[in-house]
This record gives sequence, C-alpha cells and structure tokens, in this order.
Amino acid sequence: MAQVRAIRLCQVDNALRQEGDIFDYNGPENGNLEYLDGKPVKAQEETETEGDAPAEASGKKWTPKAKRASAE
Repeated sequence: MAQVRAIRLCQVDNALRQEGDIFDYNGPENGNLEYLDGKPVKAQEETETEGDAPAEASGKKWTPKAKRASAE
C-alpha cells in the first residue's frame, strides 16, 4: 500500500478526501493524489490479479422460438 496525500478535494475509496489528507491507498494511479511512500498500482496488474480470464463462449448459437398461432 502506498501512503498518499490528496492534492485537492476528491473522492477516493468511497470517502471524500480533503486537500492535505494523508491516507493509505491501494489502487490505480490517480492524478488527485501525491504519492509519499510507495508507487501506484498499474491498471494492468490490477486486472490480472482480479481473477482468471473469462470463459470462452460455447459454439452454440441462439435460435428463436417458433411463432405462436394467434388466438383470435
């Protein structure tokens, strides 16, 4: 985790941060923050750690249902 300072009023980690607030931040690079200790997490590294690659779509195709006869 990097220790950061808010440069201006901003919302980070579901909290409103005032200018000058110092807090721990573990997220992608943010232009509203000054990094005091540590480096920002790259967006690509964050997506790789979220989980496995999405499952591939099956070879089956969607087929429409038959039209119903009118009740009139």
